[in-house]
Amino acid sequence: MSTQFSRLRCPACTAELSFSPIGEGPAAARGTLACEACTSDYEVRHGLPNLVYPAAEALPEMDRAFLSQYERVARSYDRTLRLLMLCFGMWEPRARRRALIDPLELSPSDSVLEVGVGTGSNLPLIAARVGPRSTIHAMDLSPGMLAVARAKAARRKLNVEFALANAAHLPYPDSVFDAVLHFGGINTFGDKEGAIAEMVRVAKPGARVVIGDEGLAPGREHTRVGKWVVKHNKLFSNKPPEELFPAAAGTVQVNWTWRGLFYVLRVTIPTDDR
Repeated sequence: MSTQFSRLRCPACTAELSFSPIGEGPAAARGTLACEACTSDYEVRHGLPNLVYPAAEALPEMDRAFLSQYERVARSYDRTLRLLMLCFGMWEPRARRRALIDPLELSPSDSVLEVGVGTGSNLPLIAARVGPRSTIHAMDLSPGMLAVARAKAARRKLNVEFALANAAHLPYPDSVFDAVLHFGGINTFGDKEGAIAEMVRVAKPGARVVIGDEGLAPGREHTRVGKWVVKHNKLFSNKPPEELFPAAAGTVQVNWTWRGLFYVLRVTIPTDDR
């Protein structure tokens, strides 16, 4: 299989995939990833493998609804979020670094997966910690959001391997990443428990898994700001889903960030020598 796709696995059964290129041009630009174990085939176009499982039309209704929404706002998403954060007195890159990247405790050469990478705003921050020799892996269900993220990574010459995929069926082997990050989508997932279990599955023993999304800190819902954000976006009424983590993941730390408007959950996967 092409070195570019060597870490990918079948999202249906986690078996290895073999890549068959089609036509001329870059070797991994177009072709098929085939699973001999369950006979599933996955298309690669413009260097992007489509590993969404189950098929898009068979996804939970919530996933399909929010996928449609993300496709509509993909190109304006960064601008809207940055303006919103400035309204709350926060500079987005610094806020992301403190709330999301620091808890990952990254070291040079760490292998990192970002689940639901969106428009890729965390990728430069991750790359600055792991260095140019590390390949960052990033996936999302939205082709529109991934298009923005891929363009952003290309402009900055970041070493990132992207995949179109479903967080509840990650196309990666067990226990391969030193850190796994997801921020900004878990509230909208049709299978939250499955997605969390998958993020834990692909993390190595000792790896850090960080998951966050909209959710008010205790008591924040009674404040003027809290009432305003819930009125305009019901997702802020969500509670941290720490009870959905598998027991094997260990103790879940719960924190709130960004003016108490978002929760951040963190676990360190237990090692055998606990």
